[in-house]
Amino acid sequence: MKVQHLVRPDPAIAARVGVLLIDASEEVNIVMAEAVALLRARGVAVGGLLQRFGERLASGKYSVWLDDVMSGRVIRLDLPRGPGARACTLDPSALADAAWLLRRAATVGCNVVFVPRFGSVEAEGGGMRMEIAEAVLSGAVVIIGVRPALLPDLELFLGGPETVLRPSAASVAGWAMRAAKLTAGEPAADAAD
Repeated sequence: MKVQHLVRPDPAIAARVGVLLIDASEEVNIVMAEAVALLRARGVAVGGLLQRFGERLASGKYSVWLDDVMSGRVIRLDLPRGPGARACTLDPSALADAAWLLRRAATVGCNVVFVPRFGSVEAEGGGMRMEIAEAVLSGAVVIIGVRPALLPDLELFLGGPETVLRPSAASVAGWAMRAAKLTAGEPAADAAD
């Protein structure tokens, strides 16, 4: 069951929240990691989580890993359950650890916070929904990965539209730097730059 909240649309959301649409190639994970590197090279305080896939498991799925941008800590997000497993493979303990790391990034003054996914669990009211809200409300620029089918759920959650970014590290880093200046009162350029 999806959680629906009636909120007043916030026009500033599009100025601070950038979205990368996730397709089947999972290239978004690479784009985010490269954007983090570009931002760090420019002296921007960056936090959040990056997702990557590991080895193929007996079930045919890939292991899922999260890297904490600030500390470099690595968390395995899935539980290997064997080749016949059909149930969710998400490790609740690992998700709790990841949520804590995302919350920390939102509260220590990062200029840009990366969120690897707004997924179906978040759309239904769980997962890292609260930590994503904290990141958005912190005043940081937030970059979120989302599948196109869940974009309306993310917009409902945010209370307004966000900026859909081109899947290029340079484009994401450039937009994030402009958006970070916007939160300090300076105008931002178009997201497609």
